[in-house]
Order: sequence, then C-alpha cells, then structure tokens
Amino acid sequence: MSEYGFTHRYRFNKVSVLVMLAISIPIIFLVSISVGVVPVSLLEVALSVLGFNEVDPIAFTVIFNIRVPRALMALISGSVLAVSGATLQGVLRNPLVSPFTLGVSSGASFGAALAIVLGVGLIGSSSYIVMFNAFIFALIACFTALLIARLKGATSESVILAGIAMMYIFSAAITLLQYIAREWELKALVHWMMGDLALANWRRAYLIAPSILVCIPLLKYAWDLNALMLGEETAKSLGVNPESTRLICASLSALAVAIVVCMTGPIGFIGLVSPHMARYLVGADYRYSMIASILIGALLLTTADTIARIIIAPIELPVGVVTAFLGVPLFVHLLLKARREIWR
Repeated sequence: MSEYGFTHRYRFNKVSVLVMLAISIPIIFLVSISVGVVPVSLLEVALSVLGFNEVDPIAFTVIFNIRVPRALMALISGSVLAVSGATLQGVLRNPLVSPFTLGVSSGASFGAALAIVLGVGLIGSSSYIVMFNAFIFALIACFTALLIARLKGATSESVILAGIAMMYIFSAAITLLQYIAREWELKALVHWMMGDLALANWRRAYLIAPSILVCIPLLKYAWDLNALMLGEETAKSLGVNPESTRLICASLSALAVAIVVCMTGPIGFIGLVSPHMARYLVGADYRYSMIASILIGALLLTTADTIARIIIAPIELPVGVVTAFLGVPLFVHLLLKARREIWR
C-alpha cells in the first residue's frame, strides 16, 4: 500500500469513529428525555421536538422544562470535563491527571461549604450564593496552584504538586466545616459534593453554556500537544513554547471546569476516563482524540444521568455516584486491555 493510501485509510478510520460517536449523541439525548417516572415514547419526543406533534400538557412540561435542560447540561458538562481532562493529560504528560488535579473540585466544594454551613457568600444573600461561591473558590484554588507552579518554572511536576497542595488545603478546611455543621447542613453539603444534575433548569443551562466557548480555543492547541508528546526539547525545536502552552491550556481548562462544577458539583471520572477511551478508539493524535473526548464525555455523562434517574425510580441517585461506579471498571479495563501506543 502506498504512503498516500495508508494515510487516507488512517484518516478515514478515525473520522468514521468520530462520525459514529456524533450520531450517537442525538440518540442518547432522545432516550434521556423519554425515560423517567413519566414515560414518553421516543417517537412522541422526536415529533414534539420537531414541532410535528402535540403531546399531553403534563408530558410536555416534564420534557421541555425538566428533561431537556437536564440532558443539555449533561451533554455540555460531560464534553467540557472530557476535553479539559484530555488537554491537561497532554500538557502535563500524565495519564492520571483529571480536571480536578488543579484543585478545582476542592476549591469549589469549600466555597459551597462556606455558603451551606456558615451562610457566608461573596455576593451576600442570594439564591445563587452556593453557585457563586463554588465558582470563585474553584478559580482561586486553580489559579493559586498555577501561580505557585509559575514561580517554579511551570513544569509538569510543579503544576501537579501545586494542585495537590491546593486539594489538601481546601480538603482540610472542608473537613473542619463538616465537623461543625448541623445535621441538615452536613446532608446538603455531602449531596452537593457528590455531583448532581437534579437542579437543572433552563437558567442553569444558559449559565453553563459559556464553558463550551471557553473550551473552543483548546482545540487549536492540538498540534502543540502532539509536539509536547515528543518531549519538551523536541517541542521547542518545532516552535512550541512548553511553559506558555502549559499555562494557557491549564488556565482555560480550569476556567471551563469551574463553570461546570459550580452548577453541578464535582462529577468524577468523566474527565479521567473519557480521554483514555478516546485514545483507545482513535489513537493519541490530539487532532482526533480531543474531538473524540468531547463526544465520549457527553455520551458518558448523559448515559450516567439517565441511569441515575431510572435505576431505583422514583428515587434519583446523584449522577456522581453512577459515574464512579461506571468509571472505575472502565478505567481498570482500559488499563489492562489498552494497546501500548495509547500512551507513551
């Protein structure tokens, strides 16, 4: 086979996988909004979405005021967590890195704990005090970690260690707040820290949408991430500034994840597992694996949220519990079965 033919087939196979993943998105979306305590057939959902059919008023309210914004939030949150995880694993050259490595999760949880336990908020009394606190402290944690790493030269090791330091600091503060919390406050805090989409509505969907815009610039760094995979010296010889790329990508990833986490709470494993699955399906080339991570993350979280709503209906589980149960076996399977070329 000629070199041109090999390259053409190489690209065709990867694009085919991406197309199949993209086709799966609307399917799982329709399934997600059709199942629940008030079941609605897929045909009715599809026709009502397209405006060709009128459904029962109660079913219409359930679909468009509850399930559609929830499914949209799941798609957005999953894709943002996944592409942020893929980016951070690339710039930090560590397959065990997740979007929460920079302290975003612990910082957001501390901000939420301040509001829930002490009623302390940076914007005063508001129905969004928990959300705003979580967002601000998530940014404080991750950008403090990046600042510390910048003082040490912004190497991969310094970024990871600074992020771990932030995680421990805020985790200790959260533990203190849990100790002094009253019973109902502790229950609310623990539930928030599990990660959930139960409070999804159109307003929250609008507020979480900018996270997608923050992630778009990350896609143009795909070639830089490919260069970094070859080592920092090689990347420099190809015109890539490793330190600058690391700080910019980490900052954009942290900002996008902070927007998601303040709305949903920390939802684990999506940002860790999705990039590994993407590399398993399309290889380590970030021009393809970043897009695959976005699609896989959206599919995983939407599927997990659907399972969380129906597995013990009418009781809904926090989606973070389901992602943990799904994520651990998937991650172990990928570690045991993945080909050597997935990560070098």
